[in-house]
Amino acid sequence: MQVSPPSIQPRLYRGEQFIFWLLFVCFGVKTTWLAVNIGRGVFPDESTWLGISRLFSANILPPSDSPASYHLGLITHIPDLYFWLMGRLLNLNVFPLSDLIFLRLINVALGLAAMFFAWRLITLLMDSSAVRLLFMVMMTSTMMLTFIYGAVNYDNLSTLLAVCSLYYLSRFFKEHGYNDLISWAILTLAGTMTKNVFLPYAAAMVIMLMVKEWKTLLPVIAADFRCRSWFKLLVFLILLALNLNLYLGNLLRFGQLLPAINMVLPLDACLQNRLFARGYVAREFKDGRLDWLAAQRLALQIRNPNDRADALNILLEARRVRNAPSEALVGRLSYSRFWFRYMFARLYGVAAQLSMYKKPGLIRLYYAFFLLTAALFCWRWRPGTPPGLGVLLFISLFYIIILMQVVDYNLYSQTGMMGMAVTGRYLFPVLAPLYILSAYGLLYRMPRWWQWTAGGGATLLFIYGDFPWFLQHLTPVWFG
Repeated sequence: MQVSPPSIQPRLYRGEQFIFWLLFVCFGVKTTWLAVNIGRGVFPDESTWLGISRLFSANILPPSDSPASYHLGLITHIPDLYFWLMGRLLNLNVFPLSDLIFLRLINVALGLAAMFFAWRLITLLMDSSAVRLLFMVMMTSTMMLTFIYGAVNYDNLSTLLAVCSLYYLSRFFKEHGYNDLISWAILTLAGTMTKNVFLPYAAAMVIMLMVKEWKTLLPVIAADFRCRSWFKLLVFLILLALNLNLYLGNLLRFGQLLPAINMVLPLDACLQNRLFARGYVAREFKDGRLDWLAAQRLALQIRNPNDRADALNILLEARRVRNAPSEALVGRLSYSRFWFRYMFARLYGVAAQLSMYKKPGLIRLYYAFFLLTAALFCWRWRPGTPPGLGVLLFISLFYIIILMQVVDYNLYSQTGMMGMAVTGRYLFPVLAPLYILSAYGLLYRMPRWWQWTAGGGATLLFIYGDFPWFLQHLTPVWFG
């Protein structure tokens, strides 16, 4: 096994290290405060993830769908690594803490690990202190990311694995070490066993690996394969078998990588799940299989008050779409404009069972920041200088296009509802590469006065737009 030389991670100034650890500690304090203080039923889908984790804690092997699990949705034929891990950790809760608070604090630890590997990634790729620090300010001060890391949510493990896998892929491109390659493969397969949104991210990394290193992969594996790598190889093979069993098994049985809940369970069992019931009511009414009164009656049977309100709102939108059949769907280019607007609102605000969005004036500052960084990046960047940014650019664009134009636009074309399932959390896997590209475009090798002015303004925007802004608009209802 090849051991990468220590020089792969550069020496950092003491002041820079101090600022990083300050940001790191502040992120831990913010997420811990959220974990301890935010009330039950506020974080998005947390009751579902907690309930599934409890089911997994009862047995070492994954449980089967049963009447006890119907209200939680499918617990088979899904990526379940997060729930299996949370279930195992629940068995270690010997503290005077509820299961909810205990798992929330575990997720805080996942967030700290993600920030640590984000720091390792940026120091691997960038030799500019200004770029590195602005990147870490952005990573530790994105409102929805901060908010979710205080919750029980599988996005937390997915985001951590996304950052870690990109770090080891970048190391491999620099050092061509077998240890980095096998570590990347393990983390990527773990990511696809955590959440299906990881699939296009993994596909983008595989494409870049094949394009850049197809001539060197076999020599690296042959030259560096040693007996002491057997443990990592075993973990890799187990995760590969689990992925094949899940995705190939679903494809052969259901014709889809991930089946809809009504492909697996009978309708009466599906309707016990709040998310299925919410979508089913609107879909059946829109297609004419339910009349207006029957659809309303079904929506009112949803127990969760927030989901019940969502179902009624979606039903009203479905009636509007049904009553205006001549209203054409917007094209893909126009849709992208609306998609980015929803994404910005739900990434730099809070989109949960309770929501908190920034006013238009403040959100326009985020628009201006990213337009400026994108323009500067396009003007100044040349492929290969510095190395690694082309990989980040491809992965980010590939993932965003698949999410926007394949997943979300298809859902919009089926329902006619523009913001359906468009949420900022789905951008978490590519947040690190996007922020690296933005910080590079704004500050890399720019004059000192510009770094202080532009970097300082961006820092103030992100820091204020995170926890201070949240506390400023917090009301007692958020505490449950």
